Amino acid sequence: MKIDIMTLFPETIKNSLGESIIGRAAEGGLLQIEYHQIRDFSENKQKKVDDTPYGGGPGMLMTYQPLKSCFDHICACREERPYTVYMSPRGSVFNSETAKRLAALPGLCIVCGHYEGVDQRFIDEVCDEEISIGDFVLTGGELPAALIVDSISRFVPGVLGSEESSGDESFEGLLLEYPQYTKPCEINGKKVPEVLLGGNHADIISWRKQQSEAITKERRPDLYERYLASEYNPSRNIYLDNSATTFQTENVTRIMAETARKYYGNPSSLHSLGFEAEKRLTAARKVLADTVGASPDEIIITSGGSESNNLAIKGFFLANKRAGRHIIISAVEHPSVTETARSLEAFGIRVSLLPVDNRGVVRLDELESLITEETSLISVMTVNSEVGSIMPIKEIARVKNKINPKILLHTDFVQGYGKLKTCVSDLSCDMLSVSAHKIHGPRGIGFLYVRKGIRLSPIINGGGQEAGLRSGTENLPAVAGFAEAAENAFAEITASYGHVYRVRKILCDKLKERYGEKIVFNTDLDASLPYILNISFSPLRAEVVLHALEARNVFVSVGSACSSHKKNRSPVLTAMGVPVNIIDGSVRLSFSRFTTEADIDRAFEAIEAVVKELKRAVYRK
Repeated sequence: MKIDIMTLFPETIKNSLGESIIGRAAEGGLLQIEYHQIRDFSENKQKKVDDTPYGGGPGMLMTYQPLKSCFDHICACREERPYTVYMSPRGSVFNSETAKRLAALPGLCIVCGHYEGVDQRFIDEVCDEEISIGDFVLTGGELPAALIVDSISRFVPGVLGSEESSGDESFEGLLLEYPQYTKPCEINGKKVPEVLLGGNHADIISWRKQQSEAITKERRPDLYERYLASEYNPSRNIYLDNSATTFQTENVTRIMAETARKYYGNPSSLHSLGFEAEKRLTAARKVLADTVGASPDEIIITSGGSESNNLAIKGFFLANKRAGRHIIISAVEHPSVTETARSLEAFGIRVSLLPVDNRGVVRLDELESLITEETSLISVMTVNSEVGSIMPIKEIARVKNKINPKILLHTDFVQGYGKLKTCVSDLSCDMLSVSAHKIHGPRGIGFLYVRKGIRLSPIINGGGQEAGLRSGTENLPAVAGFAEAAENAFAEITASYGHVYRVRKILCDKLKERYGEKIVFNTDLDASLPYILNISFSPLRAEVVLHALEARNVFVSVGSACSSHKKNRSPVLTAMGVPVNIIDGSVRLSFSRFTTEADIDRAFEAIEAVVKELKRAVYRK
């Protein structure tokens, strides 16, 4: 990794890093750190780099020219423009997640500005991100920059010898160190704990863990929460119901809290607080738009996937009363599509179901025969939430365009968002629904992509927010949290996909080896997203298996969480032609990028114990 540092005090940073492990890594060729004296690029005869700001201020401000010239020099020496961060007290607070993200970049440029700041035009033009290490860090601090370089570098492969070492150094998911003592065993009445003098290794290990937990809980409650959710805590829950919802990351929670504190104005208000809130909303909307390759004005903020689906379907027919009165949906849609479409039958809309094969994938050969002159909308999900089957959305678009390009295509992208690397142009869809809580974001927030030129009518009326399509004051903290979750998910989308593919394969291999044909895989492993696995232990009832696993701190689901309380059998598995006895025993396990191999090992042990307990006669070796 190459790191360029723009500074007025290069020797300060050099000296602070020189004797550290980072300095040795640089000497060994694992890191390439270059220091650029901003003053060397000043065109001023006295090499001045600052001036009095317009409107006055508390001090001198670093001018645009030397900063930009220095940066241009760095770009000229590189093959590509580096990702650039500016040290600023108004920036996001630096943490381990930020360090990991920056460490994954091929190169980085850190700008240490001036005591009182730099010309805003340089920040707007050059800087990709502003970073602070705390509320009291002054702009341009060289030592804070050195701290950030040190933290980032520890996540660069090879610097600390191993990935595990990086985790130890950052205390990621671990505990703070326990107390340690040397001779003599008593000093000024303070004695070494008896357990350390007893020599019983097991007791000592237990004492150390208890001490570390107590210290971490008291001094670093944020780290303690991470520990409770980590694989290092053997009593933690194994959560395999991520298709129902995911836990909200601390980073998302922090962003939401910061946004609630700083941007409490109404984005529709005309005063400065409203304007600042609107700017924050606009920035978040752009982040979300970029994730699906859309324009910001094509993104309608909603309360989640269900509302997005309702707006797409109801909104279309309300706004286009002269359009054909026929909609085609797949036989395995989420209830928010199925029930919405069915509700329109009372208004003369005819609903046709596109069947699926035994993999849960729609049958394209049936689509053409279902399309009529009255067909105006097709709605098919991208990824099925129960079995994970991936639908050929682009092929659906091709078929309908061949017959009638005026037919619109909507897709429920909730289960694919942040997991499949695609965009609206790849899918060739006209509308697309997304929710935040499937990617470790907040509940109750989502968006609907609506291609420019499509007419919809609102289903919530009022103040006319969201281009008149979704009234109600925007939940800005949730939108900001959604954008943060999306950035995190898409930054790791390829690595996460590979990781989840591996953990699902590990579990499947264990299950196949242990149970052979006695276990049924309702999920086709070659035609599905690896984040979902649906299996059956017939004739065991799914609910019995679910609660038996819950007693062992392993959490799975039965069918879709949005409809699992209903008594009817799964319409998805029914449409796939799965026998009734298999449906009644079907359990869904769904994974996330935070699911570990240790989780899989413990989940398998729990499954093995449950099956043995509930069905000894059938599964006896």
